[in-house]
Amino acid sequence: MEAMERILQSNIYIQPIHFFLAILTNTINIRILSSRTLRSSLCTYYFLIYSYLSLIYTCFICPILFARGFSINYLNGSINCKIFSYILFLLPLQANMMLILASIDRYHSSSRLYSYQSMETITRLAKQHIVLTSLVCIVFTLPIVVIYHWNEHADKCLGRFHLISQIYTFSQILIYYILSPIVLIILGLSTINNIHRQFNHSVILILSQRKRKRRTQWQLTRMLILQIAAHLIFVLPFGFIYSLNTLIPSTLTANVIVLRLIFVAWQQCDYFVSFFLYVFSASIYREQFFRIICKSNRNFEQISFHRHQSALIYTPSSSRTDDPFLQNFI
Repeated sequence: MEAMERILQSNIYIQPIHFFLAILTNTINIRILSSRTLRSSLCTYYFLIYSYLSLIYTCFICPILFARGFSINYLNGSINCKIFSYILFLLPLQANMMLILASIDRYHSSSRLYSYQSMETITRLAKQHIVLTSLVCIVFTLPIVVIYHWNEHADKCLGRFHLISQIYTFSQILIYYILSPIVLIILGLSTINNIHRQFNHSVILILSQRKRKRRTQWQLTRMLILQIAAHLIFVLPFGFIYSLNTLIPSTLTANVIVLRLIFVAWQQCDYFVSFFLYVFSASIYREQFFRIICKSNRNFEQISFHRHQSALIYTPSSSRTDDPFLQNFI
């Protein structure tokens, strides 16, 4: 119990860091991914929604875990328990589906040498895929509202253990922690294989067909592959413990709960690490990032210059008076 208390109290220091990093990095991601240079692919739209979802999830999970460090439970009461449980299950599922959509797009893109699509077509397809996938996730997560309830005796938000809830929970584990990683790995390896197989042939075509556009496509693929690898590293440890506790309730011991809390904090890194991966893997992302910094510096200098000019213009006229008495003091 002492170890558990120390882990909970450590959230007082860890969660503000997670919150700051997630807000900062995802805000930058949204700004850069919204640029016209990167919006030439469906993959960019999925990255963009992933950043929005990471931002929203952070705004929910960090305050909850931070408050638990002070023994404050935001999930108290029947309504709070159901709403927060639903949101905390829904957002990671949606974010995970965005990675799968991005993987499908990168695999499809790497399977052909070149295919031009207008911005209108890309935007329309992205909206259709994102809306449809989000609706499926919203409907699939609805049983959480029924399963989780506020237990007044235990003073906790707990799930009901009966056959239907166990079947649904098993389906969650199967989709999120088993099938989804397998699909991401298969699509990622297949995409890498397509890139290597077509590299020699594509060199000739790139010289005559929109070289910069094709360069952006390859860099988006690198960004995705690194993000998939990081996603699996950060998510699967908690997924293993969660699956074990769900399928075998007797494993929910004090030591396992401590390990589970550690893996929750570890999993949160998945929601801000994408920025660093993008900067590391894609020169076009770095170019946009430094362009924003330079533009911000120029704007700041212009504002400072205008303020200085305004101060000179509005200098009181009395300082240049011809009054002989005052001139003795100037």
